[in-house]
Amino acid sequence: MSALLELQRELALESDIDKVLGRITAAATSLLDAERATLYVVDEARHELWSRVVTQSEFKELRLPLDGRSLAAEVSRSGRPLRIADPYGDPRFDPSVDARTGFRTRSLLVLPIDSRARERLGVLQIVNVRESVDQREGMFEESHETLGMALAASAGIALEYVRLTAELAQERLHQVRIAEETRHRLARDLHDGVAQTLANTALGIEIAQKRAQQDLPGALAELGTVRERVLEAQRGLRDILFALRPVVLEEEGLPAAVRALAQRIDGTAGSHVVPRNVDATRRLSPEAEAGAFHVIREAVTNAIKTGRAGVVSIDVRDDAGGLTALVEDDGVGFDVAATLSSYASRGSLGMLQMRESARLIGAQLTIDSSPGHGTRVRLRVPS
Repeated sequence: MSALLELQRELALESDIDKVLGRITAAATSLLDAERATLYVVDEARHELWSRVVTQSEFKELRLPLDGRSLAAEVSRSGRPLRIADPYGDPRFDPSVDARTGFRTRSLLVLPIDSRARERLGVLQIVNVRESVDQREGMFEESHETLGMALAASAGIALEYVRLTAELAQERLHQVRIAEETRHRLARDLHDGVAQTLANTALGIEIAQKRAQQDLPGALAELGTVRERVLEAQRGLRDILFALRPVVLEEEGLPAAVRALAQRIDGTAGSHVVPRNVDATRRLSPEAEAGAFHVIREAVTNAIKTGRAGVVSIDVRDDAGGLTALVEDDGVGFDVAATLSSYASRGSLGMLQMRESARLIGAQLTIDSSPGHGTRVRLRVPS
């Protein structure tokens, strides 16, 4: 117990995962008085166990198929620890490693390494307990198994920390990509719309100034054209502000914002946007309403721009314990799985933004579509 407590103190101060696992494996050999030990980690991608830490081995790395013949693979599949007194008499034992190295395995203690959620992360295999006067023929005993399971639990915590750290890094990268796509879209809308219109307006004013000296009526006509350009820029800017955070959403809620969206975007690219059943009365938190509106707006925009829909229908209605929104179109449809898998090589992250917005507000998002059969986006937001 004293040795375990000291090991835990050391592990708490160590940030290098390989050193942590190395110390756990070394402790397994010393505390259990064994000759060597191997800590295997599950490689889901290759469906293998691979030896992340090996003590006293002739091999730098060992790889074992998860569905193959080995005691480590057996423990990985079953989750049950094994104490083997006669490995060569066990049909699950693979003697090929001994044959290649000349080492003789006499006894084995094989233990599962699990996460707190009981997910299999690896296997700790301890080899050849040394014989002593109070031990039966060099066999691992129940006390060894108890101590070994404590070490395996420490390894599980360490491996779970590695996985969570990797997932957190991926999540941060994902957030950066989403934010970058949003910035690019905003910059593109401003450049192609408002900025271009204002540049043309400045040119028109300059032309009007020069014409006014000789042709006042022509200059006034030019100023009328400039006025229309300014109003166009104003409409473009309002469209961008509406997309970012419509005032009606804050003042009147999601149904009113959806009706305003339908009115604003109706007729774009020849599409008819219909607020079909927008009759919800329940108000959600400001964050939930903003996230839901973003998903609905993105779904409608995608239906028009990429789905080439003739009619886009929107529903927003109350249900038991929350609110459900539905965006349905009669466009060309698409292969959802193929589209998601190809996002890494594409410039647009629209669908990922929808999923991220839904995740952040704790909503359930489903997207049903297939080529030639339109698209159906359903969002359920808990209250």
